[in-house]
Amino acid sequence: MASVTFRNVVKKFGKFTAVMNLNLEVRDNEFLVLLGPSGCGKTTTMRMVAGLEEATSGDIYIDADRINGVLPKYRDVAMVFQSYALYPHLSVADNIGYPLKIRKVPPAECKRRIMEVARRVELDTLLSRLPKELSGGQRQRVALARAIVRTPRVFLMDEPLSNLDAKLRTQMRAELKHLQHELQVTTIYVTHDQIEAMTLAHRVAVMNNGVIEQLGTPREIYNDPRTLFVAGFIGSPPMNLIPGEVKNGVFASAGLRVGGIGRADVSRAVLGVRPEDVHVAGAGDADVNLLAPIYSVELTGESTLVSLRLGNQLMTLRADKNFAGQIDQQIGVKLAADRVFLFNEESRDRVDV
Repeated sequence: MASVTFRNVVKKFGKFTAVMNLNLEVRDNEFLVLLGPSGCGKTTTMRMVAGLEEATSGDIYIDADRINGVLPKYRDVAMVFQSYALYPHLSVADNIGYPLKIRKVPPAECKRRIMEVARRVELDTLLSRLPKELSGGQRQRVALARAIVRTPRVFLMDEPLSNLDAKLRTQMRAELKHLQHELQVTTIYVTHDQIEAMTLAHRVAVMNNGVIEQLGTPREIYNDPRTLFVAGFIGSPPMNLIPGEVKNGVFASAGLRVGGIGRADVSRAVLGVRPEDVHVAGAGDADVNLLAPIYSVELTGESTLVSLRLGNQLMTLRADKNFAGQIDQQIGVKLAADRVFLFNEESRDRVDV
């Protein structure tokens, strides 16, 4: 369908810089997720593609067409909003077909395309209903169908699942992923939910303070975080980030000691380890990295999350679902040596282990 390219794009609101020197290529047919906390610049980036915001400087292209200054209606993009933005007085069919109507598509062709896309999103039996007669998931499918019916060059999706309950979000994630694979339309998707990013994206651009801190596949972002921010933002539960120091190849912090780490001394270091890479030590294990009391035990079904008190913070590990430890019980834990990350607290960058 189309690629989207940002070249040295800056967006300012007065003295505030929302997007800083953005260089990014969204590949043809790619599902790219812009992920980050509120205020990081992800929605502003997407709105510049839609034409709802103009770049302060830099260039934006769809394929070879520079779209700076081009009116939104001439950009051939379709946007799905968080709030659905359906017309309450129009039926499902009329909501879906509205983009075709304003483009003066012949009625017979309009009806054919409405029916085709309605079947694709399982709305073909609800075409005569009004939005108020639909569930949240059905309304979101109407908004998706309205975008799909246009067959645009680019889909833009602004947190479209955030108003749905947990069960519907899971269902709609699967539907979105299947639809994008089927339609093969370049998609830019904005969210602060890292589960959505990990499950939907071909690639994820993790944004913070107006810049992309890391760009890669979900697996690369999760397994190989390049900055302290990315390490802490990706993962549920998040990565354990423990401040301390590295001296003579040993990381030390509030009872935790990990040897054979770091190629140089770091006075302000942060050790990162994911909960699944922290293991309860067996009886008689000699290479225990930490002895600490259990702070809480949470059964999630497939596993048990165990939090330990480590100085003035908690360390979480993912234990077997049959783990039977009690609060305040002292246990030993071992860290998977090949899954430990080290960061410089001052630069926020990763340090070679």
